[in-house]
Amino acid sequence: MSSKSVLEHFTVPDDFQNGNTFKGKCMHCGTLISGSYKVTSNFVTHMKRKHRDLYILHSENKEIQPTLTQCIKKSVKYSPSDPKQLEMTNALIMFIAGDLLPLSIVESEEFKNLMEKADTKYQVPSRKHLSSKLLHEKSVEIKNNLVNTLKRAESVCLTIDLWSSRQMRAKLAVQYLAIPATSAPVERLFSTAGKTFRPERCRLADGTFEKLMMVKCNGKMLK
Repeated sequence: MSSKSVLEHFTVPDDFQNGNTFKGKCMHCGTLISGSYKVTSNFVTHMKRKHRDLYILHSENKEIQPTLTQCIKKSVKYSPSDPKQLEMTNALIMFIAGDLLPLSIVESEEFKNLMEKADTKYQVPSRKHLSSKLLHEKSVEIKNNLVNTLKRAESVCLTIDLWSSRQMRAKLAVQYLAIPATSAPVERLFSTAGKTFRPERCRLADGTFEKLMMVKCNGKMLK
């Protein structure tokens, strides 16, 4: 309880000079207590001894001003190039793509609260930044890794599939499979695609869908 707030429990004379001693009348019991604006220890002692419940209640309800160190610590976040920020963002991308989660999860207040509890310095990327930049960069990284791996392969087996997009544009897919080739990997791929592009995600753009599939199906090659 501060020096000014404790005087809220006393009736103070109107004609006293600031800094001079005066007698304040307790609003709860009528006792006269001597003190001043500068020295309020007598008022505090009276509240502690005679009206302890009110003193504790007033102290608990009083808003505690954070220290400068607490404010600075709370406001400091990882920079975009910080290794820890990059590590957690990479894990976030793999988590979303790997578990077929919607990109909008980064806008969830509950998810933000979870990340705040996990690491107060981490900056959760926006949905737009995630879909337009971060997911694209991860997809390109995985694709380049696949190309380099295939360049070192002595032999590969190819399968070709043909289908049309939602805009009725023809698509031709060539997939590299390990030898011996079976249809099982292709069936799993289409099963994963069906779970990713489900009815409630009908607004998912073709490019974003392709990148999610790339990360989901080939992300383990980076580990």
